[in-house]
Amino acid sequence: MKKIYVLTILAGILATGCEKDYLNRYPEDQPSSETYYTTADQLILAINSAYSNLSYAQDGYPYQMQLEGTTDVMWQRPNTDAQVIGLGQHTPGTGMIRTIWTQSYSGIGKCNMLLANMEKARSVTPAAVYRRIDGEARFLRAYYYGTLISLFGDVPLVDKPLNAEDAFLPRTPRADLLNFIFRDLDSAAAKLSISYTGTDVGRATSSAAMAFKARIALYNEKWDIAAAAAKQLMDLNYHSLYPNYRNLFMYAGEHSRESIFAFDYKQTVRVSATPQNMQARNSSGFSGLVPTRAIGDSYECTDGLTIDKSPLYSTADPFRNRDPRMRQTLLGDGDTWFGTGGMTFNMTFHPDSTTCTRYTPTVAKITNLEVTNAFSAYAGFVLKKYLDPADMVLNTQSELAFMLIRYAEVLLTYAEAKIELNQIDATVLNAINQVRARAYGVSVGQTTLYPAVTTTSQAALRSIVRRERKVELAGEGLRIFDIRRWKIGEKTMNGILFGKALNRTIYYTLPKPVLDENSSPAYDSFNSLLAVVGNFKIMDNPRIFKSHHYLWPIPQTELDVNKNAGFTQNPGY
Repeated sequence: MKKIYVLTILAGILATGCEKDYLNRYPEDQPSSETYYTTADQLILAINSAYSNLSYAQDGYPYQMQLEGTTDVMWQRPNTDAQVIGLGQHTPGTGMIRTIWTQSYSGIGKCNMLLANMEKARSVTPAAVYRRIDGEARFLRAYYYGTLISLFGDVPLVDKPLNAEDAFLPRTPRADLLNFIFRDLDSAAAKLSISYTGTDVGRATSSAAMAFKARIALYNEKWDIAAAAAKQLMDLNYHSLYPNYRNLFMYAGEHSRESIFAFDYKQTVRVSATPQNMQARNSSGFSGLVPTRAIGDSYECTDGLTIDKSPLYSTADPFRNRDPRMRQTLLGDGDTWFGTGGMTFNMTFHPDSTTCTRYTPTVAKITNLEVTNAFSAYAGFVLKKYLDPADMVLNTQSELAFMLIRYAEVLLTYAEAKIELNQIDATVLNAINQVRARAYGVSVGQTTLYPAVTTTSQAALRSIVRRERKVELAGEGLRIFDIRRWKIGEKTMNGILFGKALNRTIYYTLPKPVLDENSSPAYDSFNSLLAVVGNFKIMDNPRIFKSHHYLWPIPQTELDVNKNAGFTQNPGY
């Protein structure tokens, strides 16, 4: 009996078949495991398909970016799943949770099918291509499993195509899955090249395997493995920080040496609507996914102190004397910004500023939609990352690649792992300071031109590296995992989510929040201002985070199908 393989999400890939002779034939309209995977071109098409699950669009964004909307650093304005999760109201039926599960297992299934069948094409495939495809499949499978265990904990391990009768599996312990991920990544690192050219740019590389191993080891407190994997990559001396932080997230910085693994977009294949969904209202955008006050208040002042401790902080001008990454990341008062048709204008969120100045193509006063539109950016910020003027011609058709792993994260991973091991030396300080120096546009050795870190206190460095991850990686999809592994959800995700002040008398005189050791601001001082209705845009009231929220629920659709006694729901749902 021949079997026709179809992609179905249960616990992996189901191999289905028919007993009737008249159906016992190869399919003529779709690939079959009996007839496919027999040429080099078919192997390439199969591995290309396995990439497609990396970054599906969720409400117009790469889903990794929307994950930020479930955390303290960003908020999604429309009533979407990200907002529901941020409120702590998600259930086993929440669509975003189900989709990430199914997309991940679909990708795993594609990798399993390829790895199980590619031997048939070995003799007709160039050895280097065959080796690369094998490595890519193992890397992608590890990436998908890394996502699953980080969000759901124990999940079924599927490492080969399954028959229907074998598809209902128990949840595999996270520790076993982690070892499986490490083995796949080690194999991938040995098979893949460090870079590719031409149409192969964007494929997984050996350094991507090392970097992802460091990330997943860090997430699971395997400090020694995380440090070693990060150091292995650092010692290659191939990757480096792009000199301009703002341009790194524009076409100018696309595929730079800082980018280790990115999801590419291409016209006619798949594009991103991020510019339309995230842009300011005056830029013909929706201000749908926006930074919070909490991320704005997390940036240090130029003296290296947080805003609750620094004499340089000004409530009247919060961008003044701040870490340059604040202005490079967040669009706020005083910025000159861009819109469609070559327009540039002055950005202001002050409630009295019902008009603003347009500079080009002609100077004029125009309506300031950031004040007059009820659905403008609620916190008075817009994220600048992945917004490039080139995309304003077709703001739903961006081709700008979204970085899934970059070198700055590797440096911070190395530093954090060594700090947790209490193996603090010059390499740790150098890794942190490289990231901080780049923000100021100087070299790491120019320590008088940026607030270089010099302390060797484990507690102080732990606080610093956590703040660095928060501000350096804002908007890139990693914050949810940091909140979970540091167990800080109760501090960061509970209570009122304050937006911008709507009362002109308090706009420039708001009290300072108090930041804890994780740079999580507490806004207790704002509570008295709530007595006046209309003082603030209130984004969420209240957010609720409970201990069981550290893991997402297993999707109900999976529980309805998989009746294996070992396939159970996470506690609390």
